[in-house]
Amino acid sequence: MSTDDPSHFATAPLGGCIPIVCTPFHQDGTCDLESLRREIDWLIGEGASGLACLAIASEGYKLTETERDAVLGTVVDAVAGRRPVITSVDGQGDAVAADRARRAASNGAAAVMTMPPFFVKPDLAGLVSYYTAIGTCGLPVFLQDVPQLTGVVTGPAVWQALAEVVPALTGIKVEGTPQGPAVSAARTVAGGAWRVFCGWGGLGVVDALERGAHGVMPAPNFTRLFADVQEQWDAGGQDAAALRLASELPFVLWSMQSIDHSVAAAKEELVRLGVIASATQRSPATALDDVARFQLQHFLIARHG
Repeated sequence: MSTDDPSHFATAPLGGCIPIVCTPFHQDGTCDLESLRREIDWLIGEGASGLACLAIASEGYKLTETERDAVLGTVVDAVAGRRPVITSVDGQGDAVAADRARRAASNGAAAVMTMPPFFVKPDLAGLVSYYTAIGTCGLPVFLQDVPQLTGVVTGPAVWQALAEVVPALTGIKVEGTPQGPAVSAARTVAGGAWRVFCGWGGLGVVDALERGAHGVMPAPNFTRLFADVQEQWDAGGQDAAALRLASELPFVLWSMQSIDHSVAAAKEELVRLGVIASATQRSPATALDDVARFQLQHFLIARHG
C-alpha cells in the first residue's frame, strides 16, 4: 500500500520520523498560517511519517488558546489525511490539559502528547489524575518525559504504574539522558505495548533504535536526515544508518545546545529554503548572536551550497 494512501494512516501505529513542526510567525509576531501550510507539504516531501505540533520546539507555550486551535486546524487541513498528526496539550493543571486534549480531538489530531505538570510537581496520584483527565479526549496519549526541563522525574516504575491504571496512555517520548536505558525500560511497559520515541533532537537515535524504539521526533530541518536513518535501519542497514547520522551530526549537536537554539536554527534554514517567510520567534526568545549566525551559515552552505 502506498504510504500516501490516507487509509494507511487510519490504522497504522505511529512510528518512524515524526518531526516537530515549527510555528511560523510574521515579523509582527502574528501566526503565519500560509507559511505553516508550505512547511507541512515540505515536511511530507522530506519523508516525515507523521507530524507533531504545538510542542515546546513549536513555541506552543507562547500561543493563545485561539491560536493553538488555528495552528492545529491548519496542520490537520494541510496534511489532508496524508500523515497522522500528534499534538502537545501540556497544561499546569488537569482541567487545562484535558480541555486542550478534547479540542485537539475535535480538530482532527490522531494522538496527543504531554509533559507532566511541573509548577506543582505531582506525586503518582497526581500523575494518575492528570493523565486520566487527558485520556477523556478519546485519543491515544503519549507521555513526554523530559526531566531536564520539567524537574519531574518519573522513570520505569512510574510508567508501569501509570500504564496499569490509565489505559489511554499508549506511548512515550523519551528525552531524559542517558536515553538508552530509559528506552529499553520503556519498551517493557504494558507488556511491550507502548510506542516508544527518541526525543531530545534525535541525538541518541541509533542507540534508541538498537533498543527497539519505534521512531524519533527531531527538529523539522533534520527531517530528511532522520527519515533516512530510520529507513536504512528498518532495511537492516544499521551501519549505513549510523554513517548517515554521522554525516550531519556536527550540525545536529550544534543546533541542540538549547531548545531556543534549535528553533532559531530550524527557522533560519526554512527561510533560506523558501519554506517559511520569516525566522521570527515569539518573545521571550534567545536570539542567535553574530558568532552563532556565522557558524550557522557555514552549516547551511555545507548542506545547500
